[in-house]
Amino acid sequence: MPELSRREMRDLWSLVHKVAVEVAGFLRDKFGLEDYTRIVLRHSYDGDESLRVDVLSEKNIIDLLRAEGFNGYFLGEEHGLVKISEGPFIAVVDPLDGSRNYASLIPWCAVSIAIALMPENREPRLSDIIVGAVAPVHNWPVISFIRGQGVYEGSMRVQPKRPPAKMVLAYFEKTEQARVVQRYMSLAPGRTLRSLGSACLEIAWASLGRAEAFIDIHGRLRVVDVAAALGIAAESGSTVIVENINASLTRIERVGSVAIASSTESMNILAKALKLEGCEHLLKNIFNKQLSRARD
Repeated sequence: MPELSRREMRDLWSLVHKVAVEVAGFLRDKFGLEDYTRIVLRHSYDGDESLRVDVLSEKNIIDLLRAEGFNGYFLGEEHGLVKISEGPFIAVVDPLDGSRNYASLIPWCAVSIAIALMPENREPRLSDIIVGAVAPVHNWPVISFIRGQGVYEGSMRVQPKRPPAKMVLAYFEKTEQARVVQRYMSLAPGRTLRSLGSACLEIAWASLGRAEAFIDIHGRLRVVDVAAALGIAAESGSTVIVENINASLTRIERVGSVAIASSTESMNILAKALKLEGCEHLLKNIFNKQLSRARD
């Protein structure tokens, strides 16, 4: 895998930042217009539904990447894998994370774009992502990262809040999935619990210390949903657990359970909760360790 200079990394960061801002603006302009929130697709791979605005947003991203001379491929939930040009990169995109919120006029939703440098001898995976951006549709700056160069809010480099806010962001669908979250809450009295409807934004919030943990045990997240946000989390110094840690970035693949702990204390609580609920196998899948090996 070729090494990129700091300037090349910043150029890629500027690209994802620019595209994310433009598409978030498009989504903001269409917010509340019913014609854009009608269902136009049902995906055979997971049964999820896509809104017209999902499809249009993703097309906008592809067109913008082409116009900016992006060198490589594109993976998105609406168009799948698309060759934009010959090149060493792949853009992994969720054009609207939080579609149901958007359709219900709940302004907690975002555009997510990550870029990975594709290795020569295997398929690209999450540890190959080098820049990423999560752009809230409403009233907040883009949250982004450059591998090895920090996390940014807007154009300013930021540090996570320490200690983090005593809030847990969580998703679960079945009783057995809820047990890990319930155990965490019992081990950490005084915390509040929220489930807000945009995983990439919630991971970014936890990464910045605006929550102490993000726990998703329902296993429906895909690489396009979390690629940029996991990069932000790892770069911020949060501990990142990903069940399917080697998920490919060339297809819409599920990553299984995902958890983020933004401090040593929250990681200790999370580890204990996972062990007590029979999920200790997840502790073998620490994304940060994979990143360290990749750097070596």
